[in-house]
Amino acid sequence: MRKSKLKLILATIVAIPILILAVWSFWPLPSYDVNRVCSQLRSLQTPYQKVRTVGFLDGGSVGIEIIASNGSGEQFALPCGWDNTNFPAYSRVFVGALWNHRAGAIEITNPEPTKLMLVEILRDYPNRNAMDDVSLMLLRRKPVDFARVLIHKWRGDFNSGTNLYVK
Repeated sequence: MRKSKLKLILATIVAIPILILAVWSFWPLPSYDVNRVCSQLRSLQTPYQKVRTVGFLDGGSVGIEIIASNGSGEQFALPCGWDNTNFPAYSRVFVGALWNHRAGAIEITNPEPTKLMLVEILRDYPNRNAMDDVSLMLLRRKPVDFARVLIHKWRGDFNSGTNLYVK
């Protein structure tokens, strides 16, 4: 009787963190009002021809370029800031450049809906590469994205031409 009780306790100790990670991984993104998304992103026609990300070695800034079905495109920059939790905080969004310090980058006044739509577009893009998954992991912070990046690392996907740039 004592061994079965110990097995039940151990199974519970193992199952609870796995269940928490599973729920966290598949919890949907917060909803957003499409009308509050910046007009440059809303005007891009779907389906997108290409979605490409670049990472900057300035602490983790992310650039996203989207090419619409009609060939028009736009670039977005999500600079890495650090909040009081020491996690990268992507609380600002710029349009017009891949990096917020480049000419043409204009800060969006209400960035959260635009950021959520960019994350959604990146999440749903079928041809993501290793750097795209890193960007998604940084912006979304979900365990499933972290696991996907680890798989890329184990396969050696980062050894062949990643999109990292020194500022």
